[in-house]
Amino acid sequence: MAEYSEVDDSLPNYVADELRSLIVRGTLLPGEHLGQTQLAKRFGRSKVPIREALKLLSTEGFLRHDRNRGYFVSPLEYPEALQLYKLRRWLEIELLKTAEWPEPEQVARFRKRFDELDGLSPNRDFARWSETLGQIRYEIFDLSPEKVLLREAKRLWTLTDRYRSLFPRNTEGSPERKLIDALEARDRDRLIADYLAARGGVEAALEQAFNIVAAA
Repeated sequence: MAEYSEVDDSLPNYVADELRSLIVRGTLLPGEHLGQTQLAKRFGRSKVPIREALKLLSTEGFLRHDRNRGYFVSPLEYPEALQLYKLRRWLEIELLKTAEWPEPEQVARFRKRFDELDGLSPNRDFARWSETLGQIRYEIFDLSPEKVLLREAKRLWTLTDRYRSLFPRNTEGSPERKLIDALEARDRDRLIADYLAARGGVEAALEQAFNIVAAA
C-alpha cells in the first residue's frame, strides 16, 4: 500500500479508488455495509479521509447512504443499467461519428494496446485488465473533438463499471478490436456497425446476467 500523510488531499481519492475497484470486481457485494471504523483500521488512517471517500462514492452511485445506518454498496438494478447503457450508446456513437482518422502510428499503438489487454487475465488480475481496457477505450473516443461529450461518456463509464461483476470474464479477446480495423480503413459506416455489434453483445450479456440473478 502506498504511503500517504494524514493531510494528503489525495488520500480520500486513493481510498475511493480502492473501494471502487473492490465493488467493480464483486469483492464488495451489493447491499454490503461499509463501516467507517473497520475501513479506518483497514487503511490505517483516521475516519476523516474514509468519510470523504464514502461521500465521493455515494455521489458517483457506487454507495447509498442511510442516515441512521451508514453506507452500503448500491444494489445492481436492471432498469438503471439499461438507461445508463442507452446513454452510453448514444454518446459513444456521436463520438465515433466525429472521430478524426488516426495516423498509421496511432493505429499501431492501438493494436499494441489490445495485444497487451489480450495478454492479461481478467480472472487473475482484474484491476490491471480493467485499467488497461479503460485506457484504450478513452484513447479511441478521444479521437473525437467533442470533448464535452467525451467527459460525459467518461462519467458514464464510471457508473457502468460496477455492473462488470455480473459479466462472465472470458479471455477470448476484445470485440472492440474490430474498431481499429475500421479506423485504419477510414470507413465510418463500418466503424459504427462494428461498434453496435460489440455494444449489442455487452447489452445482451447484461440482460442475461440479470435474468440469471432473478431466476436464482
